[in-house]
Amino acid sequence: MLRIGWFSTGRDEAARNLLKTVYDDLKASTAPARINWIFCHREPGDGPENEEARQRRLFFDLAAELRIPVKTLSHVRFLPEMRRRGIEESPSAADASPLLLQWRDLFGEEVMKVVGRDSADIVVMAGYMLIIGGPELRGLELVNIHPALPWGPRGTWQEVIHQLIEEQAQEQGIMVHLVTKTLDRGPVISYCRFPIRGEGWDHLWQEWDRDITPDSPREERESHPLFRKIRFVGEVRELPLLSGAIRELALGNITIRNKQIFIGGIIQEKGVDLSAAIEEIVAGKSKS
Repeated sequence: MLRIGWFSTGRDEAARNLLKTVYDDLKASTAPARINWIFCHREPGDGPENEEARQRRLFFDLAAELRIPVKTLSHVRFLPEMRRRGIEESPSAADASPLLLQWRDLFGEEVMKVVGRDSADIVVMAGYMLIIGGPELRGLELVNIHPALPWGPRGTWQEVIHQLIEEQAQEQGIMVHLVTKTLDRGPVISYCRFPIRGEGWDHLWQEWDRDITPDSPREERESHPLFRKIRFVGEVRELPLLSGAIRELALGNITIRNKQIFIGGIIQEKGVDLSAAIEEIVAGKSKS
């Protein structure tokens, strides 16, 4: 039985969809796997009462409905002054200051106490918005779904789409990969790709050029039809790609040893391109 841990911030509907889809897929299949627990780095009442807090309550409610235990440890309440100064001293989240790295490791040690060091064979990071520290990297086999191709942009899905549009990209993708110290660049298990140019797309790029200027605020950019369509088309592929990867791991067709991926006993260097299979799944759902 593959024991799965689940890291999520639980901040939106997508987080619930990922959890419910994988849970249902495992329940309906013969794959010997189950989600043992969920960990969230936020707790009720540790921030303002806003839409994200409401979404997180819905996420916790779903976990209770599925009878999956939820473990929490608020990063907001953990050494807040140290974290604040560490962030101020950091050029970016991906280029953290020594103080912020120290805070991440201290927080990570507490996370490991909460989740347990031998409580899961793999841990799926599904919308987990906190960069992890060394203790989690050393103690857990972390699998992440990232909304870009293996060689594509790094960062949040919003940052990825902003960069794709800025670069006038021709395609976008989704990947499932192991988590390493290098943000969004760990060994790839599988990925899929899809065009963001051509039929159904070109008029949106033209509208972007007409509507958006260098001075346009972030909110206007992220509400634009081009931005929203790139997100939507990628999001509907995240679920089958992640479910497929977990199923293959549960069946033993893909294995993880020493932070390396093996298929049929052979180290997998580049990941498996599942574009054709994912497109078939998406097309089938659109017809149903």
